[in-house]
Amino acid sequence: MVFFRLFLAILCLWTLASRADSQQIEAILKEADTWIISDTARIHAYIDSCNKATDSRLKSSRFWNDTYRDLSFLMGIDNLGQPQIDNTGRIYFTMRITGQIEHLFYVDEPLGWPRQLTPNNWAEEGLNIYYFEVHPSGDFVLVGVMKHGSEKHNIWLFNRDGGFRPLLTDPNIGYSNVVFKSRDEFYLMVSTDTSRQLCIYSIPKGTLRLVHREREWIDISDHEPGRLLCTRWFSFSESQLFMIDERTGKTKNLTGRGYFASAAFAGDGKIICISDALSKSDEMNKLVLIDPAGKSKPALLYDPRLEIDNFVAVPRARACISLLNRDGYSEIAAIDLAGKPLIAPSNEPGVISEISANDFGEFVYSYNAPNRPNSIFLGRLDLKSKEKVAEVTDFGFDFSGVDVQVVKYRSKDGSLIPALLYLPKDIRKNADNPALVIYHGGPPDQSRPGFQRNVAFALAKGFILMFPNVRGSTGYGAAYERADNLEGRFKALEDAVAALDFLTDEKYSNPSKIGIWGGSYGGYTVNFIAVTAPEKFACAVSEVGVADVDYGNTHGDVTFQQGWELEFGPIGSKLTRDLSPIFKAGAIKRPIFLTAGYNDPRVFAGDPRRFGYLLSKLGKDVIYYESLTSGHWGTSKQQVIEEFTRAYVFFQDHLLGK
Repeated sequence: MVFFRLFLAILCLWTLASRADSQQIEAILKEADTWIISDTARIHAYIDSCNKATDSRLKSSRFWNDTYRDLSFLMGIDNLGQPQIDNTGRIYFTMRITGQIEHLFYVDEPLGWPRQLTPNNWAEEGLNIYYFEVHPSGDFVLVGVMKHGSEKHNIWLFNRDGGFRPLLTDPNIGYSNVVFKSRDEFYLMVSTDTSRQLCIYSIPKGTLRLVHREREWIDISDHEPGRLLCTRWFSFSESQLFMIDERTGKTKNLTGRGYFASAAFAGDGKIICISDALSKSDEMNKLVLIDPAGKSKPALLYDPRLEIDNFVAVPRARACISLLNRDGYSEIAAIDLAGKPLIAPSNEPGVISEISANDFGEFVYSYNAPNRPNSIFLGRLDLKSKEKVAEVTDFGFDFSGVDVQVVKYRSKDGSLIPALLYLPKDIRKNADNPALVIYHGGPPDQSRPGFQRNVAFALAKGFILMFPNVRGSTGYGAAYERADNLEGRFKALEDAVAALDFLTDEKYSNPSKIGIWGGSYGGYTVNFIAVTAPEKFACAVSEVGVADVDYGNTHGDVTFQQGWELEFGPIGSKLTRDLSPIFKAGAIKRPIFLTAGYNDPRVFAGDPRRFGYLLSKLGKDVIYYESLTSGHWGTSKQQVIEEFTRAYVFFQDHLLGK
């Protein structure tokens, strides 16, 4: 009886303390909301004060100078990607040589001299290439450009001879999803923070005309004479294909609700797409054929029994080329429209992130591996050989010591969770190694064994690096990707915490030597762990991470609001509140470093700004940094170097400094 009374007394005190914490948090947030996104002068003063305090603290560290020097060298190494090929055989790609941003280049033959198309002064103006689309003829390229990471993409036209001019420029509008109708016209999506609509642009006339709009989030996928192929997205894991008649503007649903992605016309009237329509719950997505004229269900085209990352259709050749995903490593597979395998080039284990083909079966792709920077290769349908198109230097740095293992660890409910594990040379299982657990963004994304310059730096400093692919990640089938929706989010977050247990259980590290790190949804994961499992780690870095699910979903860009509700729960629900770290902020016990991008369209800057302000008022050990000239990530080489330097100095101070 005495024990029971003591238990009730403790429970009562805990309840009263929790209620007091909640009331204090609500009061601070109520005060913050009077100015945190509305009073420009006060916002800038707050950001300036926080940035100065953060820089003062980090730059006074004994680790700053060496870290900045080493990362400046590593992150200064050239980069290239986004290869595309036109019907003349000219190959285009983005590359950064010595400047602050990537520019658009082309070569007329493999390993030819690269010629730059985009102007050097874009870096000075804060402009970045977000995407580009090459007209199949090779006559011109459309380049999507954003300023300071805003993702409000403007479109510039670059002629084959190098001349260029802006076509669509508005700082408040994003122009994306370009699909060519003809030499003179192209379809595109036109987006603001509150609307998204399908339009057509005439290059000779300079006119933009509305074609279609609806309540759901839609993308245009492909075009052939008379019809547009579009995708309606309800959430990240649920979509529907539909078609628009060019003449009448009427729509026709081609599928029910399921998972349908990367849809393209096959060249014979049918449609190829990646789908789970023919998959059992424990199976991967497959390539399926859909007949718009028929009433039959999708037909199987190809089942590699691996995740299909993407594919490109080659209608004239009646074929398609797929990128397959085996534990994060890429494989190329080519098939004809009967599903018959065609010969395709192979590569050493690594990651292929982009692929593009022309009408004649020539295709280009970017390849990298944990210890190899990006290269671009040219292949041809039904040939095993490939040619290197372009590569970047490693400046003589030896990346051979970068090695990665694919491991699986058990979550709280016994599920096996895949992860990448990087170990320094001569590691000892003495439970005393510094370690960083790094959570990817998304939610639907995957940490993959690609080339990351900063990994070499971390390993050289003795850090173990672990990249969990928790439930909700891509790469492991549709069911795994959907497993984190709604209440399943708690299981995914338990997966994230279990990664910390793996490091301690395997005697790699201990809670006083473990840091947690993530950006975007990974930042949200860090925030949630910080308030629910503070005893399992020593410090945290949350970059552009959500703290209040409803706040993030009702501010900034709200065009995908319904999709987010299917992922996290209805706005105003108990579920979204329970999933929001900000309301548990009183439980934070470890130092935390928060960041935001002033122009971020994905994680509205007011959310991490508000979280940082709350933590400071609660007396927590928090530092906050908000870049006024970036969005969801650093847009210049210098910004990226400084972002990594701040994070690594913070971790070294707390994990190595003692």
